[in-house]
Amino acid sequence: MNWEQEPFAQVASQVGPGVVQVRSGRGQGSGVLLDRRSVITNAHVVGDNPMPAITFADGVTRTGRVVAADGLYDLALLETESPVETHIAPAPAESVVPGKLVMAIGNPYGFGWTVTTGVVSSVDRIVGGLDGLIQTDAAINPGNSGGALVDLAGRLVGIPTLILAHGQNIGFAIPAWQVQLVVAQFRRQGRAEHPYVGLAGASEVIDPTLARPLDLPERGVLVAEVEPGGPAHRAGIREWDMITGVNGEPTPSIQALLRQIRRTSVGETVPFTVLQAGRSLEVPVRVGELPAAAVC
Repeated sequence: MNWEQEPFAQVASQVGPGVVQVRSGRGQGSGVLLDRRSVITNAHVVGDNPMPAITFADGVTRTGRVVAADGLYDLALLETESPVETHIAPAPAESVVPGKLVMAIGNPYGFGWTVTTGVVSSVDRIVGGLDGLIQTDAAINPGNSGGALVDLAGRLVGIPTLILAHGQNIGFAIPAWQVQLVVAQFRRQGRAEHPYVGLAGASEVIDPTLARPLDLPERGVLVAEVEPGGPAHRAGIREWDMITGVNGEPTPSIQALLRQIRRTSVGETVPFTVLQAGRSLEVPVRVGELPAAAVC
C-alpha cells in the first residue's frame, strides 16, 4: 500500500493497537495505552467498578485496576499488563487548531476498533461541568468514550468524552495537555487537584478607540462575581475588575483564564494582571483547592 496516498490508513495502522476496549458491568467504552502498564479512559466508562475488563487489539482480555478516577475531569487511570508494545504520544497543545484533520478510534456500540475522520471544529469549549474541550465533527458515538482522537502524525489530540445528543457530528474531547496534567497528579498523589480562585466572569472586548490611547489590551475577562473569602477575594480582586493576564500569559477569554488556572498548582501564588479603577495592577493570587463539596 502507498501510505503517502492513504495517510488515514497509515495512522489507523500505527495508532490502532494503542486503543483498547474497556468493559465495566453492563457498560463499555474505550481506552488509550500510555505504556505497557497504564490505560487512560473516562471516569464515566469505569463507573464504580474497581476492576474493569480490558480487551487489547490482539483480542487478549485482561483485568484492569482503577488507580484513580476523577468525575470533574471525567478521567480514570487504570493499571494492567498489556500484551501490546505500543503507546500514543501527545500532540503539542499549540498544534490543535480549528480545521486540523483528526481521526477518532474507539469501540462505538461495541463494534471494535472503528475509525472515523473529521476536523477540529473548535477549541476551548465549555460543556456542562467540563471546560477546555476540543470540538470535532469526527463521528463519536457511545462506546467511543475514553478512546483516542489523533492527528495525522498519530499523536493524541484528546480523549473523546461526550456528544451533543441532537446535533449532527458535534462531539467533544478532553485535550491531551489536560490528560497529561491529570495523569501526572494521579500517579504522584493518587488523585487530581482542582485549582480554584473563586470568581466568575465573562469574556469582554474593550472598544479599541479607548484601549489604544491608554495602552490597554483589547480583550479580557470581566469579573462578574467574587466568592467571599475565596482566593480572589483575599487578593483584592473585585466585581467589575477586568483580568487580562495570569502569570504573564494573556487571558483574552474566560476559556483562556480557566486554562491558566488549571495549569497552576494548588497552593502556588501567581500574578493576575487586573484592570481596576482605570489602572493596570499585578495582583498576587494564592490558588486554592476547590471545596470538597463541589468535587464529584
